[in-house]
Amino acid sequence: MEDVLSQQEIDQLIKSSLNSFDEDTEEEEAKDQNSLYDFRKPNKFSKDHTRALQRVHEQFCRTYSGFISAKLRSRLELRVQSIDQLTFGEFVRSLPNPSVIAVLHSPTLDGDLVVQLTPDIAFILHDRLCGGPGRPMTRARSLSEIELAVLKRQIFEVLSKLLQDAWKEVGDIDFTLARMENNPQFLQIAVDRDVVVLVTLSFEINKVQDMFNICIPYHTLEPIMKKLTQHRLFDSLRQPEPEKLVLLRDKVRQAVLPIEVELGEATVTVEDLLNLEIGDVIPLECNRQENLAIKIGKLTKFKGTPGKLGKKLGVVITSICEPQGVADDE
Repeated sequence: MEDVLSQQEIDQLIKSSLNSFDEDTEEEEAKDQNSLYDFRKPNKFSKDHTRALQRVHEQFCRTYSGFISAKLRSRLELRVQSIDQLTFGEFVRSLPNPSVIAVLHSPTLDGDLVVQLTPDIAFILHDRLCGGPGRPMTRARSLSEIELAVLKRQIFEVLSKLLQDAWKEVGDIDFTLARMENNPQFLQIAVDRDVVVLVTLSFEINKVQDMFNICIPYHTLEPIMKKLTQHRLFDSLRQPEPEKLVLLRDKVRQAVLPIEVELGEATVTVEDLLNLEIGDVIPLECNRQENLAIKIGKLTKFKGTPGKLGKKLGVVITSICEPQGVADDE
């Protein structure tokens, strides 16, 4: 015959089960509140510091990519890919050998930072600076002394100046190019256990993509860590200096723009085009009294009539066209 539990025994079982459940829940909540901390990799940079660093380097990417695109006459895209904390030893071991490394010194902060490019990117930049098409090298090799000298003057000295301008939101910080290295093991700006922040930039030119690294040790940024917050960056925004606005306006006024006068258009068949001979006349789809389109680049900006000024051909502007959102051929 099976034993039958009394109501008192049933109540005691339920009570003991509830007590056991409460103890397990308290243990799980205690585990959730206690997070692991690795003393070998201390967390030196908060989320506010990371956002501030991203803002500074996004500003640097905009100015540097625009300046270098004009210098190379080729579109260059540079954007912040990631911002990570790691030790200096981990950073050095992650770099390929050879690399193109520039060490920038900051007298204001009394510290150094590292800018690292791969040889492929460096070779493309050097090739464009010297008038080449900007193709990557066929085989991996370190750059020659002449190639490094060209990059040092045309790329890295400009980089240090524009990086200095980007940091003005935080403070007046100077950066000067101290030296160039090609072997990561020769870097002696910090010890292996020192914490650094690694800003990885995505680099693209002529359909070639690669990474561009900026490594800043914690002890270099330590004097300005209190200023390096998102709140302070927004508060420190100031109006552009009038002298710089005048300089920018003068630079824009000196820019060279292509101006074309379109005499007319005509449509012919392939057969007629193949049968053209010297002396043949192609009639245009406009008359002499009709105003001609004056184009700035690919946009029709003015209308005018053709004429002569002395011995030179010219055109008299008769009207200004409405602004166009897209090019005529799009």
